[in-house]
Amino acid sequence: MPLLELPHWLIIAGALLVLVGLIGLAFGPRKEVALEPELLPGDLDAWKAEQQRTEEQSRSAA
Repeated sequence: MPLLELPHWLIIAGALLVLVGLIGLAFGPRKEVALEPELLPGDLDAWKAEQQRTEEQSRSAA
């Protein structure tokens, strides 16, 4: 009779996979937050500012 049979190895392997996943989440790359907030339909001032900014960019590109 072997020291650890199949179900015991599966439990140990599963626990190791969970541990490796948690370590990967802890030390993994961080996602950056968007620099510009999303414009909402009711935010008229921000919408006008965005329109002016895109017009200035299109003028400078031409």
